[in-house]
Amino acid sequence: MICYQYRLYPNREQVALLWKHANKLNSLYNYFLNQRNIVYDTYNIPVTRYDQQAELVRLKKIDPELKDIYSQVLQQVPLRLDNTFKAFFRKDNEDQGYPRFRSCRNFFSICYPQSGFTIADNIFTTTAYGDIKFYKHRPYNGKIKQVTITCDSRNRFYISITVDVILRKPYTRKVIGIDVGITNLVATNTGDIIKNKTHAKYFDKQIDKLKSRRDKQYKKGSREYIRLSRTINRLYEMKNRKVTDYLHKISKNLTSKYDTIFCEDLSLKRMSESNITGLNRGLRNSGLSTFISYLNYKSKQLIKVNPRNTSKTCNRCGNIIDMPLHKRTYQCTCGYVEDRDINAAKNIHCLGQAILNGYTEITLQEALTFR
Repeated sequence: MICYQYRLYPNREQVALLWKHANKLNSLYNYFLNQRNIVYDTYNIPVTRYDQQAELVRLKKIDPELKDIYSQVLQQVPLRLDNTFKAFFRKDNEDQGYPRFRSCRNFFSICYPQSGFTIADNIFTTTAYGDIKFYKHRPYNGKIKQVTITCDSRNRFYISITVDVILRKPYTRKVIGIDVGITNLVATNTGDIIKNKTHAKYFDKQIDKLKSRRDKQYKKGSREYIRLSRTINRLYEMKNRKVTDYLHKISKNLTSKYDTIFCEDLSLKRMSESNITGLNRGLRNSGLSTFISYLNYKSKQLIKVNPRNTSKTCNRCGNIIDMPLHKRTYQCTCGYVEDRDINAAKNIHCLGQAILNGYTEITLQEALTFR
């Protein structure tokens, strides 16, 4: 599956109708979430998405405006809520919190999962909204499986087209070990270092200034308070776009050169909430968790290894020495001198090679024989 995103250009009447339907979907989402909470607290019985999808028939009679929204778009609301609950209860997902009620000030995406739309060249057509032009800056290939309409904080609309296509990458049969971090985004066992960009620091400085000015000078809910809040949201969007764009480029470059990538199995959520490192904001801004997820779906094989002592262990002799964060060069008593991140990447590479050879339970000192 590949998703292509294009800028959508609805007219004023279409914008008003899109926002009206989005708010209806928002209210529907909150209604179903509240229903699940009440039923479970009262009767200790879970409500399934099939029960809530069947209830849509009754809700359409109560609120006739729901009939103007395509039926499969309405059915997506309980499905998305159900997926959110499944992600919350999944044990391996530490980042997913309990589903929360949504504000109708925020646009809730309108998703057409199978039908109800047609796309001809650069025209997106539905029964509810009519013909809407979009800027087709690149062609899409494959069978269309899903179309989603979204909106950003500047009230700019986008259409995301998901197509079913299989891309076959040429096999390079190359492997690499990488160490990810805040200062150096990637350090490889081959000696290459990719620095992290400072986009987040620049935007955080501007955001903090505006937040301080907004909270000190203006009453919450006032016109100037709302104006500054919108500016802050736009800065957050610009920051996220620049960070994710950089992460996409680096992950694309690595996965196109190497078939198998070894990296550390880090608990980034726990690390970012720690009071010891003092690097909480840096960890979140660097987007390491996002970067690893990009590597996971772009690469042919991503192998995560135990991160224990990868930065403290000498890659030549296996000796373990203390390495505080401010110490950037690894110097061992055996005479081995190397950048700390490259030394860690070499150790990660050895552990990954051992796992490839079937040694799942192996210490780092034992894995050094695979260097």
